[in-house]
Amino acid sequence: MHHEFLVTFAKIYTRWGVMSILSPLALLVGIALFMKYRSVAVAIIPMVSLQMNDVLTASSKAFFGVVRPPQSEWLAGAGGGSFPSGHTANTTALVIALALVLASRVPSTEARRWVFGGAALLVSLMGWSRLALNVHWLSDVLAGWVLGTATAFISTLIVMQLAKIAPVRQMGGA
Repeated sequence: MHHEFLVTFAKIYTRWGVMSILSPLALLVGIALFMKYRSVAVAIIPMVSLQMNDVLTASSKAFFGVVRPPQSEWLAGAGGGSFPSGHTANTTALVIALALVLASRVPSTEARRWVFGGAALLVSLMGWSRLALNVHWLSDVLAGWVLGTATAFISTLIVMQLAKIAPVRQMGGA
């Protein structure tokens, strides 16, 4: 038996995990980061992470070709391959990349805990929503978390390393 409130919440929350929502969100976050920190590198990290992850997720789905749970059990629509969960992977890539940027900019350990705690809550809810709606296997969600987290860390490292060798690191100066 499914609890109506939880199913409704899962349906609403899972809508945030699509690229048509995540990409504009990453753009807005990037603009806000640029306005706050005046660093192109910092501003592009969330979008780079999201876009890299979307390509990796689509490639993984095509490579593995895992079939979703039986459609008769779905509580929401879904399409494409099952492994890894794209909603979970892409949300994780964006949210963790943003958390890495913000955590590197806040002075206190307590603030960093709040940043990462909030990020963990957001990505956990996305994975839960995909499972609650019966459109993914647990392995799909776990793989989405791993892929999204790895992509966030790797893309953050790459962008920051490139920023160190770029001729102009920040707007208005060296």
